[in-house]
Amino acid sequence: MGPVTAAMIHDDARPTGAQVGNKFARLAEMRAAGLPVPRFCCLDAAVFRDVAREIGGGIRRELDAIDFTDRASLDAAAKAIRDLFLDVPFPAGVERSVLDAFDATFAPGSLVAVRSSSVGRSERESEDSAADPFAGMGESFLYVGRDRVLDRVRECWASGFTAEALLYRHVQGLALDGFAVSVGVQEMVLGAKSFVLFTCDPATGADDAVLAAGHGIGEGVVQEKVGVDHYFLRSATGRCESHLAHKPERLGLDPDRPDAGPVPLPVPPELRDAPVLDEAQVREVAALGARVAALFGAPQDVEGVLTEDGTIRLVQARPIAIDLSTRKQWSNANVTESFSGTTTALTYSFARGFYRTIFHDLYRRYGVDRDLLDASGPELERMIGYLGGRVYYDLDSWLHLHGQVAFFPLLRASWEQMMGLPVSGEGSLRSLAPTWPGVVGRLAGPLARLLRALARHDRAMREFETWWEGVIAPRRAVDWAQRDPLARIADFRAAWREVGAHWGVTLINDSVLSATTGAVRGLLAKWAPGLDEGVLNDLLCGGERNRGEAAVLSAVGLAELARARPEFLAAMDDRPAAQVWSEVDGGRHGDAFRVAVHEHLHRYGDRSVQDLKMEQPTLRAQPGALLRTVADYARVGLDRATFVEREERIRADAERRLTAALGARSPKLAVLRRLLDKLRRSVRHRENSRYCRSELFGLAKTVFHSLGEDLAAQGVLRSAADVVHLTEDEVFGHFDGTGVTRDLGAVAAVRKAEFEQDPPELPERFSTLGGVTTSLGAVRAAADPGGGELRGLGSSSGRVEGTARIVLDPRDPVEPGEDMILIARETDPGWLFLMLTAKGIVVERGTMLSHTAITGRKFGIPTVVSLRGATTAIPDGARIAVDGASGEVTVLEVPS
Repeated sequence: MGPVTAAMIHDDARPTGAQVGNKFARLAEMRAAGLPVPRFCCLDAAVFRDVAREIGGGIRRELDAIDFTDRASLDAAAKAIRDLFLDVPFPAGVERSVLDAFDATFAPGSLVAVRSSSVGRSERESEDSAADPFAGMGESFLYVGRDRVLDRVRECWASGFTAEALLYRHVQGLALDGFAVSVGVQEMVLGAKSFVLFTCDPATGADDAVLAAGHGIGEGVVQEKVGVDHYFLRSATGRCESHLAHKPERLGLDPDRPDAGPVPLPVPPELRDAPVLDEAQVREVAALGARVAALFGAPQDVEGVLTEDGTIRLVQARPIAIDLSTRKQWSNANVTESFSGTTTALTYSFARGFYRTIFHDLYRRYGVDRDLLDASGPELERMIGYLGGRVYYDLDSWLHLHGQVAFFPLLRASWEQMMGLPVSGEGSLRSLAPTWPGVVGRLAGPLARLLRALARHDRAMREFETWWEGVIAPRRAVDWAQRDPLARIADFRAAWREVGAHWGVTLINDSVLSATTGAVRGLLAKWAPGLDEGVLNDLLCGGERNRGEAAVLSAVGLAELARARPEFLAAMDDRPAAQVWSEVDGGRHGDAFRVAVHEHLHRYGDRSVQDLKMEQPTLRAQPGALLRTVADYARVGLDRATFVEREERIRADAERRLTAALGARSPKLAVLRRLLDKLRRSVRHRENSRYCRSELFGLAKTVFHSLGEDLAAQGVLRSAADVVHLTEDEVFGHFDGTGVTRDLGAVAAVRKAEFEQDPPELPERFSTLGGVTTSLGAVRAAADPGGGELRGLGSSSGRVEGTARIVLDPRDPVEPGEDMILIARETDPGWLFLMLTAKGIVVERGTMLSHTAITGRKFGIPTVVSLRGATTAIPDGARIAVDGASGEVTVLEVPS
């Protein structure tokens, strides 16, 4: 149905904001998109302009006389202008147009809502704009019958000049008469319940749906005239939280006083303290709000009602009046595997430089323009933040940087999955389709470069490993303390320059790994739907050994030697590990054992617990830790042959299941086997590059701690260990003349005190709005308390029962045993030694591609990752069952 007359415009005519204001233009868009918006028609803003011209002299006199410091002056001007609008005649034909439109749109006897919408000289100055909502400035009239519509139209016109509207415009620096008013006439929905929905948290900018709901019509909720329940749908967890209010009254229509408009009415006693909405309704409203936000491309403030039968109608949507340019999005869903818990200033500063350096190399390899890359220096410097003593990804910087890669839209979904984020669906081939012809030319060159890189990727990764061995091998045996500090710094920087020219290839491997995993998982689901999800985990077992596995098997080999030396095991029971190390180093427990331990430390001494944290010593610096692990392995009977046989058995069984599902001669089986070979190689490359990263950070620890010894000897620091509370620039600056602080000891002392306070942990994903530090209070207030069903992400198949052992710090003493199921917040490669003594593994964080998941698969340990609150929800010592395929954990028996 098109325009009813020149004055009235129906919603089907898709009116513009210039004609009817943003409020009604948006509602028309929403109706056209299939959203549940009640029917309406609008009086063109041009009619208001005609009327205002007739009384323009009187309006101007009243406006010029206002004293904005005097409320009485404002009220007097507003009343005088209102009287002018109530008395002015309608332009010819407008009355008939309004009534004809009413009759054509609504059934006889219908009640309608008559609402105003201010139309400024620009979109920015109009009501419900992204810059300024003008919320509550205009007038709305509810439960209006046909006989009162024309009167309400006049009152809506006059509402553009209420005292509040005039003052609002004055404060905003807007012309007091630089606008028009459109009037909408909309079907009146008799709402039993009403809501206001914010599609993002207006306090933090987080993508959490925040919903306020009350009984009766929406004015009660919007104007805070009734008790209101609040609901929070957390985007990071999917959890729905509620804060309920006492709700004795509602606003609604009193059948005995139909002309009174909305009036307070009693809520039945049984509903006053019950939730207004159930969780299903909250989620349904939030889903509609997400559609509205997607339609308009920005977070929205949405108003709506629910009828007695639960039908939802949306009656208004406007942009949330927050400056999204000040919003920052944070996540440590993936980074916590590398930098778990609180970290020191030195760890953060070195890690920040590591990210900047290696991603600069990646973007260079991906063909990002040099000038564009240079201009992105601020984002490269800020890929990670340091909040509450913990490392977080600054996702806005990541998205800015990745967005410069021409083909990133094609990889975005797999990147989001790898980062542990919800997959947005943005940037897919489907979303590019409308502009595909123009995109082809832009993507052709970068994609050709990428395909060439992928064609020689395996070779490039092996060349990387060879290059790195050439860099690190000469430095393993250096006595750094005997070299001049400037020589140490120069040598370290020389290695660092090489890192900046080579490390990007390891990041390409991460993309290859993620994309290949997605492809294999998709094909398995399509071609072999009868196989359980855990089969992929089992198929990834076997293949060429990676260096992390080699380190573990080397330690297991030491345990086999130790079992033949009961005097060594007795010594570990009776004496401190550091003392036993002195005995081993002196040959007391046999030369063969001494040589084997030294060889392990020389080759694998950089791999330790939390080995990317500068405050954690390497095994080379603390060899007693290795001896404790070796003794534990020896006591539980671990041996290399068992590990190898178990992995081969798991892989062979998975291959048999896959062959049975597809057929031995199936082309699909051949395709999958080829992809699986590639996936195994990518997993190996990733683990090897991570081991190289451990060695790089181990080199940094050695250099920085040797400089810490110098600072302590000079009296600059109280202890050499305090060097971890300084930044890389501060340490180097003291020796090379670029430092800006003389009292490094005082700086380190302050940071050490902050570090030891161990501030409360922030959520895994959150947003801040405005100054980050000042926003964290709101973030902590909204933090999800955890709990709920014990189900995470299954990442290594198998079902086991055992005794839960909560381990928050792998350095804490843990009694190993064949019945242990390890429960932790997260792990890093240094946890391998402890993980391998467990029957099962459950961690609070991580993804299918995390180190925990890969380790579980490689060694056939049933593993569940991303089980929120596991360390508090599962009692230590409880008898539990872990299903590594489904991700379900069941508490069978709680210790008395």
